[in-house]
Amino acid sequence: AMKVGQILSYMEVGLPEETAAVLARLQRGAEPLSGDRVVEVLEAELGAPVDALFDRFDREPIASASIGQVHRASFGGREVAVKVRYPEVRETLEADTRQLGAIARVASLATSVDGPALIAELRERILEECDYAHEAESQRRFARLLADDPVLVVPEVIAERSSAGVLTTVWCEGEPLASVVGLEPSEREAVLGGLARLAWGMMMEHGVLHGDPHPGNFLVAPGPRLVVLDFGCVKELEAERVERLRGLLRCMVDGHRGEVMAHATAVGLVPEHGRVDPDELWDLLDFLGAPYRGPFRFDRGWWERSMKRWKRPDTSLRHVAMPPDWMWVQRTLVGLHAVLVGMDVEADLGPVAREALSTALAPR
Repeated sequence: AMKVGQILSYMEVGLPEETAAVLARLQRGAEPLSGDRVVEVLEAELGAPVDALFDRFDREPIASASIGQVHRASFGGREVAVKVRYPEVRETLEADTRQLGAIARVASLATSVDGPALIAELRERILEECDYAHEAESQRRFARLLADDPVLVVPEVIAERSSAGVLTTVWCEGEPLASVVGLEPSEREAVLGGLARLAWGMMMEHGVLHGDPHPGNFLVAPGPRLVVLDFGCVKELEAERVERLRGLLRCMVDGHRGEVMAHATAVGLVPEHGRVDPDELWDLLDFLGAPYRGPFRFDRGWWERSMKRWKRPDTSLRHVAMPPDWMWVQRTLVGLHAVLVGMDVEADLGPVAREALSTALAPR
């Protein structure tokens, strides 16, 4: 349930207010498995005793999340991280998405949101996230695409100790993302630039979204380097969608109002016969684009003002539609802003966003 709630928390602005209580209930955590139970699951998944699988396996988890928990171990002379999926988590998440189906139908009546289409998209991504073999492939893909990045690091997948329910990767040392505030200015700028490239560069240059920009999914290592830990929630965009998004996001970043309504309609945010006020839409996009027009302080006051613009009961923005793939674009970019607000840092993200927007989509 927590996973569904986490994802929907970034798209809550597109749903009626009465859904808030249900979404809050969905954001509850899961109980970690005991040491004995996790060994049972691990041995069933990999088909051998744990002592034969690893040189050392620490039964106490170092982290737990909504779908699985992580243990430290040793394999082949290297320290590794072993992520073990909770038993029956797929069935639980399927039940959660069915529960949200009724809410989605209500949302479709109250707004321009196609609730059932959103829930279908959400269900597909979440069930993919339950498949660690799929995550392993996504992680290898990101590793290839980011191999030459000066800051971003993707841990190597250990295929011979991974399965649909277990994901083993090389262990990476690092400090929590919040430690970036204590770095020298040049190092802090490098790390925040890497965080922005993960969002903007991957979306515009490769048509793929890292859809889980949570602070716990990053580590800051010497160099500086930014280690990216989780690739369960990845969304691929069609080339045509990337180009339509490029036009709208360029207007937002550069503060160009003239073609915003045309681009928003092409993306599917503004229904052809919708009642979205152009002034209100531009006011919101201009506000969200401000961080890309020079050094910007990501403070909580700015964040709260931006959220209030969505939630005013009299706003025409409630008629803004939300195409299913836009949910992940929104989650990626709003999530990036949320992470920066959580650290209360100043950053100049404009150069990263503009470079990504001006770079052609790479062949696939």
